Amino acid sequence: MQLKKQKKLAEKLDSPVCSGYQHNDSFPGSHPLAVGPLGYNGSKAAMELISKADVVLALGTRLNPFSTLPGYGIDYWPKNAKIIQVDMNPDRIGLTKKVTVGICGDAKMVANQLLEKLSSNAGDTNREERKNTIHQTKSAWLQTLTSLDHEDDDPGTVWNKEARERDKDRMSPRQAWRAIQSALPEDVIISSDIGNNCAIGNAYPTFEKGRKYLAPGLFGPCGYGFPSILGAKIGCPNTPVVGFAGDGAFGISMNEMSSCAREEWPAITMVIFRNYQWGAEKRNSILWFDDNFVGTELDPELSYAKVADACGLKGITAKTMEETTKAIKEGCENQKKGITTFVEVILNQELGEPFRRDAMKKPVAVAGINKSDMKPQKSLA
Repeated sequence: MQLKKQKKLAEKLDSPVCSGYQHNDSFPGSHPLAVGPLGYNGSKAAMELISKADVVLALGTRLNPFSTLPGYGIDYWPKNAKIIQVDMNPDRIGLTKKVTVGICGDAKMVANQLLEKLSSNAGDTNREERKNTIHQTKSAWLQTLTSLDHEDDDPGTVWNKEARERDKDRMSPRQAWRAIQSALPEDVIISSDIGNNCAIGNAYPTFEKGRKYLAPGLFGPCGYGFPSILGAKIGCPNTPVVGFAGDGAFGISMNEMSSCAREEWPAITMVIFRNYQWGAEKRNSILWFDDNFVGTELDPELSYAKVADACGLKGITAKTMEETTKAIKEGCENQKKGITTFVEVILNQELGEPFRRDAMKKPVAVAGINKSDMKPQKSLA
């Protein structure tokens, strides 16, 4: 959909515009009415503002669980709001949320038709108050986001004193994402894999054009980030591209490191968050099983930067915010020279907000299993 129709409709009403989870490119990020993505590790400003809505126009969105379930402990979806859902697929309308009006149609055409039907004074009621509320709420969240180094409820490393000592000098995921934001070119296309550190980054990227954010979506296809950014570069060879994946998810598709070294393949930049664990699984395990985790630790000796070098590519290890920014800028410049760069970003083992906190209930003991059967685990990193 062309963003200008959506933009004109929002401006006519001076209505805040929330994006769905990992659809940060659905509305110009610099626009005063853009308040960021809803859902998992999204924008608290978007959540706070939509919670006050009496009418929600869901334009071209499936309203999937990632975009509507509670985040940061905030149950933000408005319980009594009228919902107008517009989608080309009739099977999606009213599937996750009860709608007042369902419209099966092209989002661009429907936005244009709605704009034509609005009266000259549509949106005038409390317009200035609404604009001020949007500005204040958005500014407060951006100020928080730019200074946020750690998760409010991260369990830390209470389950491992050795990990706590080791992690004290390592970057947190949020520090890394701030460094990444300052390095990304204006016209960049990015891809994101599933997992803890990619999900934490949901609140950060903004775009001025559509079709800039490739994301795995609802079903969590692990290993998506690397091949999708390769495809993006093949489709848009003159556009800078940067892919993101955690070290767990990247391991699923890392065999393509040998493929993309071929002379006929275009160059990309790939960022690998190296925290030596399956973070999302570890987060859920800790919450469900009293700080216990099993099968989440990854080999601390493996270096993806060295693997990249061995494949005839460029490998860089970044351990600080400054090194991260520099490495990504270098990687984007390398693309112009036909050099593919892998940036291995070393992070602490801090864990972000889990998906479906509402489902985090204590397990029920069955078949004689009890708490004493659960053995303490040790982090390997």
